[in-house]
Amino acid sequence: MSRKDHALSLFSQHFNCSQAVFAAYRLPDALDESAALKLASVFGAGVASTGRGLCGAVTGGLMALSMKHGRGDLDSVEAKAKTYELGRKFMETFEARHGSCVCERLLGICIGTPEGHRQAQEARLFETQCLGYVSSAAEILDDLL
Repeated sequence: MSRKDHALSLFSQHFNCSQAVFAAYRLPDALDESAALKLASVFGAGVASTGRGLCGAVTGGLMALSMKHGRGDLDSVEAKAKTYELGRKFMETFEARHGSCVCERLLGICIGTPEGHRQAQEARLFETQCLGYVSSAAEILDDLL
């Protein structure tokens, strides 16, 4: 199964967008799937289910880029600049495809309120739009990693 398919499978199992993307694209030798799912939990639904922050698929993608390229010790100063560059490319590509990287702008509803969440469920935004954002984040990661 491709990493993209794995991300889509995790999302269809009701893990949030950030969990699905990060767990599928993590470095498996460095972090097991259960730990990745826990780590990314708070970044779903516009960060902590506020609906106002970055799309969870974006945060999951940024976490995956950082895990692979980020600065992890005092000797890898260049890694910070490379990670920022890749993060900007990721976000610019995502925004070019979808018009924004912010959950509320992408969905047109703030899912951080009970009413907004209900509206999103009734409109099936999680199964349609959010699934597409997970897919798109995976495609961008496949190009950048």
